[in-house]
Amino acid sequence: MSGGSSGPSWPEPRPVKPKDGGGRGGGIPDACNIQETTTLNSPERTVISGLRAGDVLDVVFELGPPRRLVAKTSAGAVAGAITSPSLPQFIQCITHANVKYTAEVLSVRGAVCQVRVQPQ
Repeated sequence: MSGGSSGPSWPEPRPVKPKDGGGRGGGIPDACNIQETTTLNSPERTVISGLRAGDVLDVVFELGPPRRLVAKTSAGAVAGAITSPSLPQFIQCITHANVKYTAEVLSVRGAVCQVRVQPQ
């Protein structure tokens, strides 16, 4: 059944303009042209120890339980979870607009892995 207004709903996504001003086309809805720098939560030490700045991870929404947004290597290993103020926007764009995102590794220091999430 179609939902009414009684259940939870996703907030209206708001685009985040790239700081470098270099957006490229490609059919991504403006509301999904989100770029955000964040730190991976619950990092898998064995996975992130092999990552280097410049590596690109796939951003995947896992239905769970628990439902979460994760960054995975090309081999499918989970590097960590992505939590950010834009999380609902990312999930809505992945599930409803079929937008694919990547997480570029900016730095790895011990168990701290900073990434830039952006459309693929």
